[in-house]
Amino acid sequence: MGRWGVSIAALAAGTALAWPIAGGGQGVPAGASAPGPTWAVDPADPGPDRPPVGRSLFDFVATTEADGKRAYDVPFPYERLVERLEARAGCAPQRPCAQQVLIPLGRSLQRTVAAPDFFRYPRIVATLDREPGRSTGWLLRDRVYLGYQEKANLIEVISYNEAAGRFEFQLVRNYHSGGTPEIVYARRAVCAACHQNLAPIFSRALWQETNANPRVAALLARNRSDFHGVPVQRGVDTPDAIDAAIQRANLSGVWQRLWREGCGGDDVAGVRCRAAAFAAALQYRLTDERAFDDRAVEWREGFLPVFAREWRRHWAGGLAIPNPDLPNRDPLPAERARPAAGAALTHVAAQFEPLLPRPPLAVWTIDQPDTVRRFVAGIADFMAAADARALDEELAARAARARPSPLRYEAPCEVAWADRWLRFKCLSAEERSPQSARLAGRIDLDAGRAVGGELSALGVGYAASLHRFDLKAHALDLGAGRLSVVPASRGMGARLADGSVVESVELRWRPSNVSLRAGAREVRANAVVSAADDFAPVRDAIAALAADTTARGAFNAQPFSRARILGALFSQLGLAPREWCCVAAALLPSARDEADEPPLPTAGPAKDFAAFYPYCASCHATSERFPPNFLAGPGERVAASMRHCAPRIYARLAMWQVAPAARDKTPMPPAVPSASAAHYTAPAPIAGLERAMAELLVGESGTAPRIEQLLAGGYEALRPCLPAADQPAGGSSAQR
Repeated sequence: MGRWGVSIAALAAGTALAWPIAGGGQGVPAGASAPGPTWAVDPADPGPDRPPVGRSLFDFVATTEADGKRAYDVPFPYERLVERLEARAGCAPQRPCAQQVLIPLGRSLQRTVAAPDFFRYPRIVATLDREPGRSTGWLLRDRVYLGYQEKANLIEVISYNEAAGRFEFQLVRNYHSGGTPEIVYARRAVCAACHQNLAPIFSRALWQETNANPRVAALLARNRSDFHGVPVQRGVDTPDAIDAAIQRANLSGVWQRLWREGCGGDDVAGVRCRAAAFAAALQYRLTDERAFDDRAVEWREGFLPVFAREWRRHWAGGLAIPNPDLPNRDPLPAERARPAAGAALTHVAAQFEPLLPRPPLAVWTIDQPDTVRRFVAGIADFMAAADARALDEELAARAARARPSPLRYEAPCEVAWADRWLRFKCLSAEERSPQSARLAGRIDLDAGRAVGGELSALGVGYAASLHRFDLKAHALDLGAGRLSVVPASRGMGARLADGSVVESVELRWRPSNVSLRAGAREVRANAVVSAADDFAPVRDAIAALAADTTARGAFNAQPFSRARILGALFSQLGLAPREWCCVAAALLPSARDEADEPPLPTAGPAKDFAAFYPYCASCHATSERFPPNFLAGPGERVAASMRHCAPRIYARLAMWQVAPAARDKTPMPPAVPSASAAHYTAPAPIAGLERAMAELLVGESGTAPRIEQLLAGGYEALRPCLPAADQPAGGSSAQR
């Protein structure tokens, strides 16, 4: 965490700044007897800057292998980096997977660096939001995010680390023609101030900071029609896709916490609980996210009671779900009486600031009916569609060899058809008996021949009906009174909740019983649904893996790892070895991170500012100039920067004395989001820091500063935090 720990962790500590916080299994609001909610992902505990285990996906993307080792080889220009991402993911060149937007006036740390040429050097935000049709061993969907600012020669990267079960924050520095890119892991304390979910964040609709805003697009188009391959003219579909990807990514930390802690430890009960959750997630994936077998003994006896017990033990007050949503912000509001220009364009009002503490999206409890189903769906999302296809194909091949005993379900039907269609609806008299069936569908006709259609509903036995299957094959003989279809689901077999595959659906009727009504022929028929339990080998393999309760077991209380757990399953099933991406971290070059925070100054020019280090050093003593690094460097440089930055530091500290609704900017140090409290107060240490800055300003001007006078011309009009000699080349004088 660095010499001073993490600044927002210090702010959350009761001994230093007593703000209400419910995190890390704690959380009882003052005066309350019942426990408060607990953050699923605690912003006050972002963890070490370097990965504790494994490496980021971006490290594998940004390296190439030679002589058994990998070395950094970051493609330039930026378009080539995106092409490599798509190639690693298996995207077809004619159908790219990347979603990218342009943000000239945004809210990132790099918001001012392009001044005054904001519309010549917009920031590009990119992610991959879908899986391709072919498997490459990689799973990059929703797991890699880039923020490229050409003027800063910098890419900010957020990418997933499967082994650690968390997103990593990285910087690609010196990214320009002729440069040698340098990749470092960023200070998570800096990132967590805005990325309070420890994952990507994005604006809510209508995404008016992006080029989906026609006024923003028009100003960008005055310079170029595209920027690094990203077209200026874009509708809302692209930012909407990025937003959806970030909503999914935001929950990955929730699923990982529930996987690690929701079943308890590595004892027999905990391992069985996670094994049952994994089996349910596999069924959910194989049914194309339709259902899983919630009637299975392993689920009802091995999962549900253990999960409920552990939930009430860890999260009796509920689990607070982190919030990735920033309010929509129009940087060019039409109603402005006097249009902003220059540095003033970068102004972000307090209510739009990513530093503003965000309340939870929701608080989940174990008593909510959707909680466990959400968890199963979340674990299923850690697996690739290609994984499900590979398993489906293997099970089909085994069934073709072994021919398991067919399962038959029957129901009477009503069938009607006209020239262009045939429709059927079937329902057993005993709707929930072991051999009952419920189904409905449509066949498209052309000259009496079946040319397409769908099975719109299918249910058997006691399980709920599933919906929307396409047809892999169909045969219709109206003269003989026979319709046979083989349902499928996006290239896989149509599967029931317990994993069984539906082999066929056949309807038969007596042609002589056909009647004509309202221009359509109608007849009563009988349907037989034939299925096979080819999922049985998977259940057996999972049970065998669950017998291993050692630290190396597949279902121990470690982060869910697709490569580790699916690799173990496929090996247990005897499948040919597959390529699993991003597991050989030992082949990568050593991870680098930001230098440690400086020691507390005890002598020299910086000693006068020692009180600021515990609260500000994590963010402002880095090698980066954004946020301004006024506590970095030798004592003379620190003292000069503090004096130069005094108006801005004073203004941000003084914001604690301003009512929240009246604040022009968010206060500093930033408040820590609470899972249960909405209001924050400035404790004594902040007042002391504010007085120190006021004394500097009195020494400079001879009068005590007043916040309303200081901000009369706007915060961006204050002199910058860093002296001119410290400004980055081509950078702006306006800094946060």
